[in-house]
Amino acid sequence: MSAVSYDVDAFGMLDSPEPVGARFEPPQSTGLDEVPTQPPAMSVNGDGNVTTYGNIDQSVTNLLQLIVGKDAADALARAHDREHNGRGLQDREALERLASRYVTPPGLLGEQRGSAFQVLHDRRVLLIAGEGSACGQFSAALRLGYELQEKHPELVVREELADTGFRLQAKTLLVAHEPAAVLVDLRGAGRDEIQNVRRGLVEFTDQLEQYRSYLILIIPHNLAPAFGESFPGRVHRLAKPSSVDVFVRHLTGVENPHELVEKSGVAQCVERLWPPKVKDLAEAVSDRINRGTDPDAALRAVLETESKDPTTTLRAEITRKQQAEDTEWLALLLAAGLLEGASAKHIAVAADTMLEHSNVAREQVIPLLRPSPFTRLHHLGDDYFDLETCELKPPGLGTQVLRHFWREHPDVHDTLLEWIRDLPRQIEDLNRKELERVADRVAELAAEGGADIAVSLADEWARTAAADRSDGAETSDHWKNRYRRSIAVRLLTTTALDASLGRSVRQKLWEWSRDGNADRKLLTAEVCAGIGQVFPRIALTRLKHLATSESETVRRAVLAAVLQIGGELGVSTFLRYMAEWFDDASPARLKILSESVASVLAERTSDIDSAAAVAFWDRALGSMAPDDLRPVAESWLRTAANLEPEERGALVEPLVAATRGDARRIAQLQYASSFGTLPDFTSIGDKRVADSVRHLRTRLDEVHPVWR
Repeated sequence: MSAVSYDVDAFGMLDSPEPVGARFEPPQSTGLDEVPTQPPAMSVNGDGNVTTYGNIDQSVTNLLQLIVGKDAADALARAHDREHNGRGLQDREALERLASRYVTPPGLLGEQRGSAFQVLHDRRVLLIAGEGSACGQFSAALRLGYELQEKHPELVVREELADTGFRLQAKTLLVAHEPAAVLVDLRGAGRDEIQNVRRGLVEFTDQLEQYRSYLILIIPHNLAPAFGESFPGRVHRLAKPSSVDVFVRHLTGVENPHELVEKSGVAQCVERLWPPKVKDLAEAVSDRINRGTDPDAALRAVLETESKDPTTTLRAEITRKQQAEDTEWLALLLAAGLLEGASAKHIAVAADTMLEHSNVAREQVIPLLRPSPFTRLHHLGDDYFDLETCELKPPGLGTQVLRHFWREHPDVHDTLLEWIRDLPRQIEDLNRKELERVADRVAELAAEGGADIAVSLADEWARTAAADRSDGAETSDHWKNRYRRSIAVRLLTTTALDASLGRSVRQKLWEWSRDGNADRKLLTAEVCAGIGQVFPRIALTRLKHLATSESETVRRAVLAAVLQIGGELGVSTFLRYMAEWFDDASPARLKILSESVASVLAERTSDIDSAAAVAFWDRALGSMAPDDLRPVAESWLRTAANLEPEERGALVEPLVAATRGDARRIAQLQYASSFGTLPDFTSIGDKRVADSVRHLRTRLDEVHPVWR
């Protein structure tokens, strides 16, 4: 359906002859590819949910609420946090999978003199540089971490982010009794952070042996000579393994992949690529084979696509549609790009919304005569759109559409952002897959236009509408707000860990945790829950500030996030991180600290490490007043009370050890544990809790310097 009388200036179509840049790189996955310096694509498939057909006035959504209730309706459309494979705190099984599929470059492993592993193991520090920005440096670092774990099973492997103000300091990056291989990627770091690392590297290296830990730095390739002069013998220039071997290792659906490469005559072409690109190539070929394409044809088609700009023919087609003033086709293309794989109904509604934002006047047609969504989408043509899957063709084109318009048509920037901003308010029955696709497409757009796009849209989506506020509350957990906020959470958890966008997004989350309004604080708390498993220090630092919020809704979200992180970390590691919450702690923060520690302890008491518990209480006694200590001590002792009498010492003894036999600290702990008013503690009410308090008091008397 063409609209020959409409003004299309709002679209700003393809007047620029400038070429479209390189295609998006797929996101990293389980550490097997690369953390790219250039922004990656972030499209993620959902769970395949579908929704009932409905009009833009949301009558279906309203009916659904009446039938199944608001909570059930909300459950049908809630975007999930994206998996952050390969980042942060590493899972042992994931590292093992990486090792099983990793093709080792020359000189990386082995204990021969001069290998990267030998330097790392003997000198505890290794700096990795590649020929380019995306040559597999991060995967190589993870592979080295796994090799260290094989020799030292107690070792954890974790990445630390070089954010603003980052410094190599043992007190913040290393933990006593928790040996670690710490990975720091400096390729996206600022100049100040790189200088801070260079200044602190010698002192940090001297402390690594004390902590039984290791450091792997990934450095920009242009700085390798400078680092090599300052730290001779510790810079490893990453070599390239056989790219054909990498391709074969990652290809699926073919019995003899080596034979496929040889018969296709593409070995030389593949060998020119570095492993991250080869892995992407293998996955693209595997995807086509799984869809029924002949393996040889699939390989050639993917290589042909790689060799040319995928939007070249699309650009020409858009020019033709613009000259024909076919705004319907252009709006459908943008809607299909944003909601690729969604229901035909939602793509059609999104196209209508785009036309409205572009001030395109449309003829009013009675519903009986209105073309169906499938009829309208057929207008895109079989060459560009698959009606069965509602996806653009060829595969991968959907990730290019928004980025293409953003690059080549600056006049349409405001229109695009307003359209995307309003879409979740105008279509309230997007299912989970569709919500996630919107968030991930916006992340792709932010990779092109900057982190402010992600931050501003997430801020808009998370804002509580005045009509949804109850009793003058600053924020509302109404199902409509949870629905829109879930897209914002998905978007910010994705971009917060992106190599190029992450620093700006994490900085904004830090600002919101301290100074944001209630809506922003609630959003930040839920984002921290999403990134806390892989970057607990980043998340818990922001949650620490959020815990002082005056909003009960925010504090509940903070507690939920902290409990989730604690359950994933385990008791000992959780206590080490939570020890930082004692500094300048407010009553609200202490309440969350007490509840979270008690809950995590209750679930996994047998896992507690006494050194971690002693360090936790040492920090508490050294920084808090007795009255503030009381709720923490009470929750700890009530947890101890749930153990068998002979097991309670595992929780009581760390408190005793943290006093260091100092009379002042003993008095502090005696006062903090005096939540029973009678000398025999019977007023506590629970005999087991009273016994735990009595046990503690007896031990404190035994270590008191006067009684000793």
